[in-house]
Amino acid sequence: MKKKIWFQGMLLLLSLLLMLSGCGSANNADHASSAYDSSANSGGAETESSSMNMAASSSAEASSPAMDKAVTGAQEPQSLPSGSGIPSGSIADDLNKKLIYRANVVMKVEEFSKAQAQIKDLVSLSGGYIVEFSESQSTHEQGGNFVLKVPASGFSSFLEQLEQLKPESFQQSIQGQDVSEEYVDLESRLKVKEAVEARYLKFVGESKNTSDLVQFTNELERIQTEIEQIKGRMRYIDNNVSFSTIEIRVYQTDDNSLTKLSQDQKPLLKRAGNALQGSLEAISVILQWLVIFISGALPVIVIGAVIFAIIWPLRRRRARLRNEKIDSALVEAEPENRPKD
Repeated sequence: MKKKIWFQGMLLLLSLLLMLSGCGSANNADHASSAYDSSANSGGAETESSSMNMAASSSAEASSPAMDKAVTGAQEPQSLPSGSGIPSGSIADDLNKKLIYRANVVMKVEEFSKAQAQIKDLVSLSGGYIVEFSESQSTHEQGGNFVLKVPASGFSSFLEQLEQLKPESFQQSIQGQDVSEEYVDLESRLKVKEAVEARYLKFVGESKNTSDLVQFTNELERIQTEIEQIKGRMRYIDNNVSFSTIEIRVYQTDDNSLTKLSQDQKPLLKRAGNALQGSLEAISVILQWLVIFISGALPVIVIGAVIFAIIWPLRRRRARLRNEKIDSALVEAEPENRPKD
């Protein structure tokens, strides 16, 4: 009986020891897991801080050459961020396109003066203006050339209104030019140049050495000149994008003169006879003018003839006496020149 009680006591003691050992292992596992979690959290924080430091250093390194290139006037290619969500060729890109339109129109009208007035009225109503106008006239044609600028929004409607003037013939050609890429490039260059300008303005304000001041001033003047050139080109593109160019040639033919010209084409013999008759008429006109000239100069001719009739005999007599004197002198001198026997 005592052995049985002792044996039961030993079993109870062993079970208590097993329970205590199980609780201790669980506590150790909990401590281990908490230590692992804390170490993981601390390691993640360290990793995050290190990645942030690396990103900051890389951004600093990237910004340094960018600033250097900004000072030297270099240009970096621009690209959309990967997370922008705007694919290439989208509607937004199409809306930002800059297109220059130009049209050439040739119109044959019944009355040139009326068509000219109508075109000027259309230009005024459309909000455009006339750049150049020239007018020409010949025996068979009367016309003029217009160079117009009309708002790009009313470009198509202006061409339709020209066609509604009901000309006898109407020919048109339209050309378009996409300058979007050039304009974006100009904008990028302008930003870089303005950044360089600001930097050189700071250098000029802070420089104390005269040689450095002269060098910075010269560079600043060169950069400002380039900025003005870029802005001028951008203004030119904006103006041509906002206002389209239309060249118009309007002319009117004289059908009566053309009919008369065709009727003048007579047979060859008849045309040769007409030419001969014209030449004879020209000769007779010349003879008539010659007779008129002689008649007008007749008094002068008579006076000249009288003077000539008086002077001419005197001159002949004087010449004869001079010749006789010369002959007599020769005769007198001849015996002296003979050789003696």
